[in-house]
Amino acid sequence: MKLIFNTKNYKGKEISASLTVEASLVLPLFLFFFISLLYFMQLFLLQEELQKAITETGLSMARAAYFLSDFHDAKDAEESDFSMFNEELQDELRELTVAAVNNVFLKYAVAGRLNSDGIKNLFIAGGFEGIRFDDSMVLHGCDDIDIVIRYRVRIPLSVFGLQDMNMIQRVKLRGWNGHRLSPLYTITEEDNEEEAKVYVTESGTVYHCQRSCSHISLSIQSVTGKPTWQRNNNGGKYYPCEACCIEEASDSGIYYITSYGDRYHMNKSCSKIKRTVKEIPLSEAGDRLPCKRCGRH
Repeated sequence: MKLIFNTKNYKGKEISASLTVEASLVLPLFLFFFISLLYFMQLFLLQEELQKAITETGLSMARAAYFLSDFHDAKDAEESDFSMFNEELQDELRELTVAAVNNVFLKYAVAGRLNSDGIKNLFIAGGFEGIRFDDSMVLHGCDDIDIVIRYRVRIPLSVFGLQDMNMIQRVKLRGWNGHRLSPLYTITEEDNEEEAKVYVTESGTVYHCQRSCSHISLSIQSVTGKPTWQRNNNGGKYYPCEACCIEEASDSGIYYITSYGDRYHMNKSCSKIKRTVKEIPLSEAGDRLPCKRCGRH
């Protein structure tokens, strides 16, 4: 008698069973890491929403601090009439004055800029009421607005004995009151710069900042005959000098003119075109006014 065993089906069942065991081990790990990824994404969004809310609250109070500086203190401002301001500024001033007196009001100021239902669903222990503002300070002896929040985040799956996570977020701003900050350090430089020099003439009533100014650095040209037909650089005519053209001028003589002057001269050394220029410190200019041509820079 011959017995025949069919082992083919047994091998198939063995392979199928091994795949089932592997799937039962891998699938829970995959789901765990996938859920963890979603959890930390939600946690990141939670922190962003909270940070945005406390930053907006701080900026609003920083703007209002400019007007608060006109009052004696926060209590004095709290009792004042804000009807002179626009509606938005009135709300900001009320938030700031109340928060400066009592930090508890900060929670309500931030709550107005948050989605409370969303906060409740994002694993914060105690929901929005679980967020603490005890460490916050608003204009306490200084111009700073320091908003600090603390809260606990629940762990959805307790693994490896992990407990709720303690979280802290903060924003610190300076009130926009126009006060200048004290510098952390100062740099002292020796003043070795020489006093500015200016140029004057013996009889001049103005001082010049540039030695090349056309009023003191005259470009004298000689011409033959009376230059009544010529024009200076400003387009003006030339007339006889009262100092050196007293005698009857010859039509064919040599005359001297300058580019910006309005007189022609018979004598090149005429006091009207001769300039004795002297360099002096600006402090010695006395009552002289700056030249309109070179003293405007």
